[in-house]
Amino acid sequence: MDDLSLLRLFVQVTDQGSFSSVARSLHTTPSAVSRQISRLEEHLGTRLLQRTTRQQVLTEAGEVYLHHARQIIEDMDTARRAVSELSNTPSGVLRVTMEADLAQTLLNPILPEFLSAYPNLRLQLHTSATMEDLVGRGIDVAIRVGHLETSSLMAKRLTMSRSVLVASPEYLEQHGMPQHPEDLMHLSCLSFRVESDQTTWRFKSADKVLKVPVSGRVQVGSLAFLKETAKAGFGIAMLPIWILREDLSAGKLLPVLGKFPLEPPATPISAVYPSGRNLAHKVRVFIDFLTEKLQNNTDTP
Repeated sequence: MDDLSLLRLFVQVTDQGSFSSVARSLHTTPSAVSRQISRLEEHLGTRLLQRTTRQQVLTEAGEVYLHHARQIIEDMDTARRAVSELSNTPSGVLRVTMEADLAQTLLNPILPEFLSAYPNLRLQLHTSATMEDLVGRGIDVAIRVGHLETSSLMAKRLTMSRSVLVASPEYLEQHGMPQHPEDLMHLSCLSFRVESDQTTWRFKSADKVLKVPVSGRVQVGSLAFLKETAKAGFGIAMLPIWILREDLSAGKLLPVLGKFPLEPPATPISAVYPSGRNLAHKVRVFIDFLTEKLQNNTDTP
């Protein structure tokens, strides 16, 4: 038995608690398992397990060795998987969750290219704006807009999303183009937030940040709905550029207060996935694909 196999055997014994249990799983005898562990102890020059009639108890040296043994086995498995993935095609079901607006506007146009590149992958897309229990629901990766709260999840920033204020030509013709952020307090400002009656928009002016309380007739948790409401002339909306390109180009919506940058100037779009050293190949290729495609696709009108 080679050294790595001995390590695996030692970890199995500590996990299962007895030679007989391990022997049954390996279709061998308890005495054969005991001999291999004794061989390992002889090689190390120290006792790793205290034997009793019913169980094996780790010694202090055994606990130290177990910690390193697990690390070595994980590293070896990771290395083997990395080499294997060089020639293996990602396959199986990729479970993704993201906001419906993001999926429709950013993912939908590039999805055919991704699926063509990886024909053995199947996509399950869950449209949700909440940070779900990724592990509990078996979700591989979540795509989220905004600054993320600290958690046990891992995150990779895909790109930055810049927002602007817009309104329809008809609304601006009727109510006038605001010249300063404080003018917004007297205009109808459509809000993406529905949790609060009070919304505050922040602007960068010289070396300070202006905080302007705004209100309007519509609050809705959908960017697409918010855009259509602005186009219908109900007020001024703050929207990401990636959802506005066509309407800005067609003149259906016009930029407002362009001389006063929003604060923060942009928000991240991130891929969030369960923590762990071994990122599945299907998840890695999906994140890499999104990083490449979205990098220059979210900011320019």
